[in-house]
Amino acid sequence: MYQVACPSCGAPVQFRSAASVMAVCGYCQSTLLRDADAVRDIGKMSAVLEDYSPIQINTSGMFEGKRFGVVGRIQLEYADGYWNEWYALFDDGTACWLSDASGKYTLTVQSTNVPREVPVFERIQPGGRLSFDNVGYIAADVRTARCTGGQGELPFKVGEGWEAKLADYRNGQRFVTLDYSDGATPVIYTGKAVTLESMACQLLREDTQILQSAGKLRGSTANLECPNCGASIAYRPGLAQHLVCQTCHAEVGARAGQVEVLAKNEELEQRTTTLVLGDVAKIGGAEWTLIGLMECRETGEESSMWVEYLLHNPQKGFQWIVESMEGWDLVTVLDEWPEAAGGSQLRLRGQVFSKLYDYGSEVTWAAGAFNWRVHIGDRVSVSDYKQGIMTLTAERSSSELNWSLAKRVAARDVLGWFGKASQAAVLPRERAASLAADSGDTGSQLRKVAWIFTALIVLLNLPFLFRNGFDSIEIPILGLVALWFPVLKFASNSDGDDD
Repeated sequence: MYQVACPSCGAPVQFRSAASVMAVCGYCQSTLLRDADAVRDIGKMSAVLEDYSPIQINTSGMFEGKRFGVVGRIQLEYADGYWNEWYALFDDGTACWLSDASGKYTLTVQSTNVPREVPVFERIQPGGRLSFDNVGYIAADVRTARCTGGQGELPFKVGEGWEAKLADYRNGQRFVTLDYSDGATPVIYTGKAVTLESMACQLLREDTQILQSAGKLRGSTANLECPNCGASIAYRPGLAQHLVCQTCHAEVGARAGQVEVLAKNEELEQRTTTLVLGDVAKIGGAEWTLIGLMECRETGEESSMWVEYLLHNPQKGFQWIVESMEGWDLVTVLDEWPEAAGGSQLRLRGQVFSKLYDYGSEVTWAAGAFNWRVHIGDRVSVSDYKQGIMTLTAERSSSELNWSLAKRVAARDVLGWFGKASQAAVLPRERAASLAADSGDTGSQLRKVAWIFTALIVLLNLPFLFRNGFDSIEIPILGLVALWFPVLKFASNSDGDDD
């Protein structure tokens, strides 16, 4: 939930999500509209969930048998998001940095070793390689970010305008950062990916503190008031241009800015997804809130669609659920990266994954808040590797490379987490049809493929039939029946769904 202060009475007013443009004050019943600038932002990009970190100054923990305490923070911002670098000291006085980005953590210390070949910062690309201490690393993230402020005790002076040029490399859980902030020769930091649980962190922020800081909506709000009597107007969808005051019954023409807000609200309400922004799930004993969703499509001629839902828990971070025509997947961004297992295979935690396919992904619509700013039209290159019901996926953009692990789950389990188990019986067919419709005329595509294979069957069997007679014609006929039966059945089901 996100909140603002009611401009009429000052009471806190909750919006269901960062994409919500209207809310009603529970105290004075004023109908609140977010301003037109915020509406325009919602239309072209998502909000960024800010200050969701459970870490604070004085948080303590353990790393490789040594206790540390957080004494300072630098906040770094780039074009589409930000992250925290927490400065910490071990009990022996040694310094370290605890990086906190998108709910993932790495702890590093400065190294005196230098790679044999130091890459030029401007030439580093995600997926590039680095040899350091006889270990091969892969570039995961390359960014130039500016410091938006410092807090607490820090080892150097920072302020507005200070820039950091950083390149992160990974191998399994191992981590290397090349820091070019002070020039062409980088400062080297080494460490590994960690979790709050593995560090046994104490004195973390409470859930309520995180929600209060991360749940602030940007932009101003205004009351939807009757200009005739001043009463708050109750809004009914579909009446963006003309409103009726329920107190004095005056017909009110909505002003230009209000029309834009009301129209945006109707657009959002017309979007139908199985899960809705603000929904709460119970997974493994923890509560997760659905804060963002985006629709994506595969780029290319054979285009498929899917929906990605982002969940947030104040202490556990972020979790993804993906809905596609094939079913549902629970997806986790990996701290530990896979390693090559020969050929087109990868190994992760003792399991071997085989290469499936490469494709492109594009964001076609997004709403809510994310741990980075999502733009409509964002594209990434994707590579999938399969092992049983699990899929290992690499997503690469111009600035970063990420690995995630997806596990197929039943629709009834997903809906059960969200308290929507009653929908499980009708969901698969309806949502599959909806996603198929978004992907284009799937029945037409299937028929095209069937006609191609029909031509191949005829061409391949004609010489055999002319040579041996048509007594064996039942063989290609059976083949054609086996080919066309599922295609025609799909077309029939699709027509039935439209009735």
